[in-house]
Amino acid sequence: MQAALPSVIAGYPLLEALQTCRRQTMTGEPGHGRAPFNRIAHSPRQWTHRDRDFNTPTVDLLYSNAWLDLRQGPVVLEIPARSRFFVVELLDVYTNNFLNLGTRNVPAEGARYALLGPDALESAAPEGTIAVRCPSALVWLLGRVIVDDEADLPAARAMQAGLQLQREPVQAPFASLAQWQDTGDATLDFFSNLARALADFPPLPSQRSPFDLLAAAHIALPSDGVLDKLRACAIEGLRCAYREGIELIEGHTHTASKAPWRFSTRLGRFGNDYMLRAATAFKGIGALAADEAIYAPADYDQHGELLHGRHAYRIRFEDGGDLPADAFWSITLYGEDRFLAANALGRHALGSRSGLERDADGALTIHVGCEQPNAHASNWLPAPDAPFYLILRLYHPQQRLLEGGYRMPAVERVD
Repeated sequence: MQAALPSVIAGYPLLEALQTCRRQTMTGEPGHGRAPFNRIAHSPRQWTHRDRDFNTPTVDLLYSNAWLDLRQGPVVLEIPARSRFFVVELLDVYTNNFLNLGTRNVPAEGARYALLGPDALESAAPEGTIAVRCPSALVWLLGRVIVDDEADLPAARAMQAGLQLQREPVQAPFASLAQWQDTGDATLDFFSNLARALADFPPLPSQRSPFDLLAAAHIALPSDGVLDKLRACAIEGLRCAYREGIELIEGHTHTASKAPWRFSTRLGRFGNDYMLRAATAFKGIGALAADEAIYAPADYDQHGELLHGRHAYRIRFEDGGDLPADAFWSITLYGEDRFLAANALGRHALGSRSGLERDADGALTIHVGCEQPNAHASNWLPAPDAPFYLILRLYHPQQRLLEGGYRMPAVERVD
């Protein structure tokens, strides 16, 4: 049913965010970044292929994670004196990155911020804090602190430990979280959870139209998520819409063309681009906005063939790796499940901080594949003997990149 298809695409990021929130605040399962609401959890090490709380993590940074319930008043975020690159990302419940607090806009001596719910008065901000208005009552805080290697972990953890929240934990979660449905029927679970989520987190008036189409088609999703009063033909229409919607979202996670390193400057701040937001939630939930970081994927080689570890590839930067990023850059490899791929070296990324060897002519070549190359072993990014893809991240991108003034090299298949 075409009337339900837009609600799948527009609602997918909301449910992905809530599912991540449940996993990290309510399940009691062990894992990095898990803590009650309004408490921050610091990951003590870089993530590996075993970490599965959210997809496409980076290994250049230590994560700090919190889910904030702002219904009962502001949560105060304390950021310490700056000692290295960091960014604290704030996302609303629809996965929009509405603010970043980091090395470019936080005073060197640190600062305290009062995170206010959408209906709170600015006078509710405690004295000595900077008021930040948040678009939703549930906010995802995702901190990132740069780390070089194991020897650098103590210094990185010291900076990380200074990121603190001041607010009592919340005991009563939102109804859409407490009543999350997971029966194994993907379609009915999706629309039941979506109904409760929309009751808890109504979209902006300008973004209601995808959901209003359901009502226009005489399909009402009750706020309690109980769908047993829907007619059989309506249920079948929802099944068709869900199946088609997920296929469309997954299809849009691949680059629009077969050229590598294509990126969007609208990432993180999606506006009404529902498909971009859904595809980002599918393949890289929690993406930073483009002024903070660029995420450029590569799915294909120079012949337009999908990447597979049984082949050998090279990425040759003629400029020696002088990419247009004021902070740093890295290339990370992911398996087709969208998580880090296991390898014997435990090496998941290479970049500007990896001590890479230059070629005799000054160029920089990164080798990718499941077989180690004969030379420049330090420049080898191991791949599984299976499909994979790459993401090039550039932190603090320069204007020449955003304006299309830098040409990325191809991922060349060389075997």
